[in-house]
Amino acid sequence: MKTPFAALAAAGLAMTAAPTLAQDAQSVHVSYADLNLASPEGQKRLDRRIDNAAREVCGYHAVRSGTRIPDPKARACFDRARANAQDRVAAAIEASALGG
Repeated sequence: MKTPFAALAAAGLAMTAAPTLAQDAQSVHVSYADLNLASPEGQKRLDRRIDNAAREVCGYHAVRSGTRIPDPKARACFDRARANAQDRVAAAIEASALGG
């Protein structure tokens, strides 16, 4: 399964899943340049964007035969991606609140 990492770019968050075994690394850029992170609404929109990016990177919505339940490995990948992004998002929100 993939191991997710997150890193802040100048005006966005890059969600990355690094390979284990023979899978290629994947990265999804999550822009927040258009959001006001000092507002609760802007923070919620960024949170939704990060969730969507983590699902995409981790293959969370991949169809498995016989069930609609996500693959446990995809769920674990999603959880790690969200956790890795959490501190970086908090820093971006704090910088926005301070006018940065």
